[in-house]
Amino acid sequence: MTSYIAAGTNDGNRENNLLSALERLKRICAVTGVSPLYETPAALLFDTARDDWNKPYLNCVFQIETDKDAFSLLRDLKKIERDMGRGVHERWSPRAIDLDIVEHNGERIDTPELTVPHKQCLKRSFVLDPLSFFKPVAPERLYSKTHQPMVMGILNVTPDSFSDGGKNDKIDAFVKNAEEWESRRIAFIDVGAESTRPDAAPVSAAEETRRLSDVFDYMKNRGKTPFSARFSIDTYHFETARKALESGFDALNDIHGLRDPEMLALAREHSDKTCVFMHDEDIKSLPPARTVPALESWLERKIDALSNGGLRLKNLIFDPGIGFGKTACQSLQILQNIEKFHRFGLRILIGHSRKSFMRVFTPKPPARKDVETLAVSLKIADKVDVLRVHTPVEHAEALLAAAHTENQFF
Repeated sequence: MTSYIAAGTNDGNRENNLLSALERLKRICAVTGVSPLYETPAALLFDTARDDWNKPYLNCVFQIETDKDAFSLLRDLKKIERDMGRGVHERWSPRAIDLDIVEHNGERIDTPELTVPHKQCLKRSFVLDPLSFFKPVAPERLYSKTHQPMVMGILNVTPDSFSDGGKNDKIDAFVKNAEEWESRRIAFIDVGAESTRPDAAPVSAAEETRRLSDVFDYMKNRGKTPFSARFSIDTYHFETARKALESGFDALNDIHGLRDPEMLALAREHSDKTCVFMHDEDIKSLPPARTVPALESWLERKIDALSNGGLRLKNLIFDPGIGFGKTACQSLQILQNIEKFHRFGLRILIGHSRKSFMRVFTPKPPARKDVETLAVSLKIADKVDVLRVHTPVEHAEALLAAAHTENQFF
């Protein structure tokens, strides 16, 4: 029987608390999935909340398989909480661990002791966001004002990328940035070795693999926990993607939308891994008002093709391709109408960082567009699932700060 357990902590060493809860959970059931971490404001009861309770939570969801009934599982979870030092406490006060059954084998239970599905959890983004990593969540529930997107940091090992070329093409610089981002709990790190700016020269798979050779060695030997950053390989070369997955990369990011049969076959072979596919058709000849309908039509066809090709839709992420084959106005049309893509049930990635469409409102060169990038990110944060950016730490900090302006009181 499949169950989903929401876990949260805002007292002590929060990540260690979640790791400890995970290890204890493994003793009583099979843990088949661990979501990324989400950092969110504390939920507070208005009448009793104190300032020193207002500590951000780290949250995640565990997917488990168990033969226990829901009440037996609840007793086990309460024991884990007690063993980790959670005793009697005031409601909403800080705690080392909080474990709740969100769903249990599709059952509906409504008793004074236990309600499944968990009524309150299914109204709160700090549960729905990590839950969406495993299964679709209705858009009207998921994309609320308190929704938090995951942050994907761009870590290019290219000599000629449009805004950061040459900064990370030496392994020491790459490792320093990767480990710093991991320590700040950045969910995804996207690694590319070929510039995709409009005037960039194509790079062969052999050259791309050569540029990544030290990165592949690092990935083979890096230590990781269930909460470590997930590394994605940004490539349209099948050979590079295969080598990356063999070296320990966690996800694919294909700017050609998996149209290469060999890349599609590789994605099918690794269908348990996250796969980003991007819209890259040139639609610049279309009037701006036709931009979103054109992408919707393309996405309908692409979903059918990928589903028929054996891919698991729950592991796919759609990237509408800001700036790829699109005018500045068309890119803005996409950003202004992201919610039109919610009906397809896929997670959505937006890669707008430092892009040329920003010339509409700023004359700055790419490397100086971080303020504008962050402003766009905050505006669209409640409509997307992943923000792919060059400044992930600053984005994570800004998103957490912005989240505190939404209602914490229940």
